[in-house]
Amino acid sequence: VDEAHRLKNANSRLFQDLLRVSARHRVLLTGTPLQNSLEELFFLMHFLEPAKFGSLEDFKQAYAGLDDKDKVAELHRQLAPHLLRRLKKDVLKQLPPKMEQIVRLELSEEQRQLYKAILSKNYEALVDKSKSAVRL
Repeated sequence: VDEAHRLKNANSRLFQDLLRVSARHRVLLTGTPLQNSLEELFFLMHFLEPAKFGSLEDFKQAYAGLDDKDKVAELHRQLAPHLLRRLKKDVLKQLPPKMEQIVRLELSEEQRQLYKAILSKNYEALVDKSKSAVRL
């Protein structure tokens, strides 16, 4: 399954449909195996190997509070046979360093009006740097 992050919700139709598919091997491709929660990680692993990762409650109980280095190490040991992590720097050694070029463009009148509307609506959030989310 490509874009495996779509399987992080066990209640999704895709997850349920794919669980019904009989296959000798299952492979997930994702750039973000652990994005938000242990629960999401569990469902990816459950999809791959339901016998090994059978109970969400057991998984959460075993790995809740990953402040303990031993728990983190144990989780890594459990996941290691299922993950192949490749970094761009390891795969594409001849890749030149990232280069950014800023090209300034004028906004159209409509874009300028929309931009001003967004800024004025979110003025307080933009001014108050302590706020982390900007509402639109």
